[in-house]
Amino acid sequence: MKASTTFALLIGVASGVIGFAGCTTSGPAPQSISQPPLPTATPAANYLYVNHNGKFFVYHLPLEAGAKPVLTLTEWPGLPLPPVITADQYGNVTLASTSQLRIFHAPITSLDPSHAKLVIPLTPAITEIGQFGADLVDMEYDPNENLWLFNDLGAEISELRAPLSRNMVASLTIGFGAPGSKTAGFTGLVQGRFDVNATLYVYATSSTQARLFKIPFPYAAPPGNEGINLEEADFIDTSQWPPTAPNAPSLLLGQYTGDLHSPPPGIPPSPPVDEMSQFPQPFIPSIGRFPDASSNVIVGALIADPYRYSFYALDGDDGALTVYGLPMQPNAAPKITIKCIGGPAYCDEKPENLYLAP
Repeated sequence: MKASTTFALLIGVASGVIGFAGCTTSGPAPQSISQPPLPTATPAANYLYVNHNGKFFVYHLPLEAGAKPVLTLTEWPGLPLPPVITADQYGNVTLASTSQLRIFHAPITSLDPSHAKLVIPLTPAITEIGQFGADLVDMEYDPNENLWLFNDLGAEISELRAPLSRNMVASLTIGFGAPGSKTAGFTGLVQGRFDVNATLYVYATSSTQARLFKIPFPYAAPPGNEGINLEEADFIDTSQWPPTAPNAPSLLLGQYTGDLHSPPPGIPPSPPVDEMSQFPQPFIPSIGRFPDASSNVIVGALIADPYRYSFYALDGDDGALTVYGLPMQPNAAPKITIKCIGGPAYCDEKPENLYLAP
């Protein structure tokens, strides 16, 4: 998740390796940490970045019906497969191939390699490298501007600590899938997300199921199973609403597979749904982990814009850009729908991402 809050942290560092029953974490071990300041309201974003299978589009916000992108770029010409992409809270864009990272500073005008402000070779000191290089499935910046890489080789997550430089070494690694741990069998990394408190959420799959896992800062505890199958997760903290908001709930949004409610005693549960859903936060044990609103659509990307009481989603089938009201209402319908540009090669059931930029 992209957030605008940067935490002032006081960390004493000692080198070492820490082993846990639930995961394997290596790197510097935080000795002490001050309490981060309370997050403040997120300023309104001015742009929405849209990735469609290697095509990069920039839309001006607020979105209006019939809006056209103000910028369209090919992300990495000549690359056999589309690059992995992410953007930080300042609108800087990072692209990844199997062998290197390219970092471009905002305002984005070109993704040509000559415009890259920094190129970082991917090495075994950064992430797992196989015969064909790294197999990154996702990248995410945390609120402190550290860059995290999610590698399907070895189900390994690694942190590159800010400030980034050419000759990086991973500051922290987290392994998934260790036998006997809560992540046992979950060796298919799909996505990583952060909330404003720098808590890391990882969506991972096993051969039979998928789950969202939670690892609070400073990532010294093993991942905890959140008990829900939620892809494209995005988090809205109460601090991110505008000061004039009549209410400011903490919410969790995403593409949910599971039951919509607990069945009455003696009644078998209804078949699980696969729907875009909203969950109040924190979860209340007496109620369970069920959404309070859902809509029968499948999205391939989603990001919240609390300042405008909206969230944006990309349709998982045809890539259409949609705008929904926030908080989400039951059976929500989009307020605006904008057709995906580029045709089936870029839009139909293809990898897609959304990012807010200042």
